[in-house]
Amino acid sequence: MNNFISYACGVAPQWFYVTLLLIFCVVAIWIFSVKNVIRIKLRRLLGVMYVEYLLLLLCSTIIFRDHATCYLGVKFMPFWNYTYFTMDVLMEWLVNIFMFVPVGFCSSVFLKHPVATKIILLSMALSCTIELSQYLLEKGFCETNDVINNTLGGMIGYLIYKAPFLSNSFAAVRASIPAPFPYPFPEVGQGSKIHFSNHGVTALAN
Repeated sequence: MNNFISYACGVAPQWFYVTLLLIFCVVAIWIFSVKNVIRIKLRRLLGVMYVEYLLLLLCSTIIFRDHATCYLGVKFMPFWNYTYFTMDVLMEWLVNIFMFVPVGFCSSVFLKHPVATKIILLSMALSCTIELSQYLLEKGFCETNDVINNTLGGMIGYLIYKAPFLSNSFAAVRASIPAPFPYPFPEVGQGSKIHFSNHGVTALAN
């Protein structure tokens, strides 16, 4: 397990993880100090975690990568290394799959209408961006297999979100978030005036 963690997250320096942790703690304290529904607070906290995770993902795959310590090149043929079943290859598969599970899950939470097609396209677009950046900046090996594994990880996150015991909870979270204007507007004809009161909004004809 320690080898897996170091393989997945051992690229960024230690100060970067400490900074992310401090930012998360400060924002979490601020979120829970504001008077609001607990479900809304948890949703905002998840949003902070998602942003920090995306930043960590980009830093570990592109920003803090040293081209001198990684393989360089490009391989567009899919499944080219699936016949080489070694521990290093297996570790690479697992890392590329599991590091996109939070992407699929959190994207499903924050998308207005999460469907499998959107999650697949979002995961694929993010993965292609990372692979293309690695190739152009000489930060890693650009290959189609990583895009396939990343997209699979995003779909696993989406399926976790769609689990009955979770989807009902997030549906309740969405329902508990107040609309920008709590009262529905009545139909207003031309020349009518709108009257605001504590009981709602009414239209007054001229």
